[in-house]
This record gives sequence, structure tokens and C-alpha cells, in this order.
Amino acid sequence: MDRMKDRLDALWVEYREATPDPEVGPSFMPQMWQKIEARRVETTSVFRRLAQICVMAAVALALVMSAVLIPHNNFDEVFYSGTYVDALAAEHSNDYVDVFAAADLR
Repeated sequence: MDRMKDRLDALWVEYREATPDPEVGPSFMPQMWQKIEARRVETTSVFRRLAQICVMAAVALALVMSAVLIPHNNFDEVFYSGTYVDALAAEHSNDYVDVFAAADLR
């Protein structure tokens, strides 16, 4: 167990030597944000730009379609004057009544 502890301590010492503590001062955070922003600008890829263009085109197309299609709808017209059952009753007559009436006569 002591041998593993010694190896771990040696690893920590090596790590501290490889990564020194940053200089902390009043300009530490602004410099860090400058580095972050510099990386963000560099990593703007073609795919991200293409995705932004596609999204904007889709929004523009949706607005144009809504501007063209909405005024052409006549909201004053009554499309449905009855229920689904009424439509079925008008479409299909009750043939069974005719069959039963004919059977009673024989």
C-alpha cells in the first residue's frame, strides 16, 4: 500500500511541475475570455453557417406561405352544416327497412 501511495505522490509532483498555477491578477478573467472568444470565432464551421442559412430560409418561406394562403381562405363560408352522423345518414339510405317491408308482404 505504501508503494502505491509513493507512486501516487510522485505522479502528483510530476503533474504540478507540468501544469504550473496560472498567474492570478486583475486581468486574469478578461484574458481568459479573450482566449475563449478567439477560439469561438475560429471554430465557426461551414456546416453551422449552412444550418443558419437553412433555418432563415425556412422561416422566410413559412412567412411567405402564410401571407399568401391565409388571405385566400374564406372564413365566412360555412363548411359543415351537420354532424358526421348526419352526413352518413344523407349518403346512405336505410336499405334494411325496404328489405324488411318487402319480407312482411310475402
